[in-house]
Amino acid sequence: MDLDGIILIDKDEGITSFDTVQKVKRFFSIKKAGHAGTLDKAASGLIVICINRATSAQNLFMSTFKRYRATMVFGEETDTLDRYGTIVRTSQVREYSDEEIYNILNMFLGKTLQEPPRFSAIHKDGKRLYKRALEGEKFEVDPREIEIKELKVLDRNEKSLTFEVLSSRGTYIRALGRDIARQLGSCGYLTKLRRLESGHFSVEDAVQLSALSKNSAIIPLNEALKDIPQIKVSSDLVGLIYQGGSIVKIFSPTELDQLKKGYNRVTFENRLIAIIKQEEHPSYFKVFN
Repeated sequence: MDLDGIILIDKDEGITSFDTVQKVKRFFSIKKAGHAGTLDKAASGLIVICINRATSAQNLFMSTFKRYRATMVFGEETDTLDRYGTIVRTSQVREYSDEEIYNILNMFLGKTLQEPPRFSAIHKDGKRLYKRALEGEKFEVDPREIEIKELKVLDRNEKSLTFEVLSSRGTYIRALGRDIARQLGSCGYLTKLRRLESGHFSVEDAVQLSALSKNSAIIPLNEALKDIPQIKVSSDLVGLIYQGGSIVKIFSPTELDQLKKGYNRVTFENRLIAIIKQEEHPSYFKVFN
C-alpha cells in the first residue's frame, strides 16, 4: 500500500510513543513513519503519526501548541513526577481557596522558564536525562523557555486538582504540575495526563490502535498542513520547481509578495508540490517530487 500523509492515533496508557509508531508501520506495511511529539508512556491521547513522505515535514507538525487535561494530587512528589515513580518528597496538605488557585495558575501564563523533569528524553552531553537519573547520577537540568496560552481549573478538592492547559512545544506537563504544587507551598505529581489537541488536530478525530482498519483515515499531506499559507502555481512551473529552479526566477514579483514569513505551501491542483521557507530570502524547505 503506497501511503503518504498522517494518521491520528488515540494512544492508550502503558504503551510508548515509539511502540505506537511501530504498530502503525506494521499494520499498514509502510516503510517510514514517525510521530510529531512524544507522549509519555503513562499518558493517553493524541499522537500525530507521519507516514512515508510526510516524515520529511514532521517538524512542521511538532512546532504547534498542544492542549492537555491533567490530574494531580498534593502531598507527595515522585522522582518521575507521575504515578509510576518513587516518592521522594512529602508535605502537609491544606485546603486552598479559589483565589489562591487562580492567582497561582495565572503566574504560569505567557512565556516562562521551566525546569524539565530529570526523567525525560532530553539529551545532556550526549546522554539522555532519564538514563543519567536511572544510574543515580547527580546532574543539573537546564531550564527551557516555554509558553502557556491557557490554563484553567476543571475540578478540584483538598487533595487533587484537574486542569486543562494549552502550551508550546517542549512544555512538560509533569513539571508544570510539580511547579503548581510547589507554588502552593506543597508538592505533587500527576496521576493522569491526556493530550486533547495538537495544532488543529483533535483526539476526537483519532482512532485507537485496537480499532485500526485498512479504512482508517489517512489525511493527505496537503490537507494536514492546511494551516500553513498556500500559493498556487500553474502547470508550467511544476517541472521547474521539481528541478530545484531558483525561487526568485520561477515566481513573479507578485507571487513572491504573496509568500508569508515562515513556511508556505506550493500547490498545483490541490497537490502539494513543495514547501518554501521565507526568511530574508525564500528557500526550499522540501520539494515533493
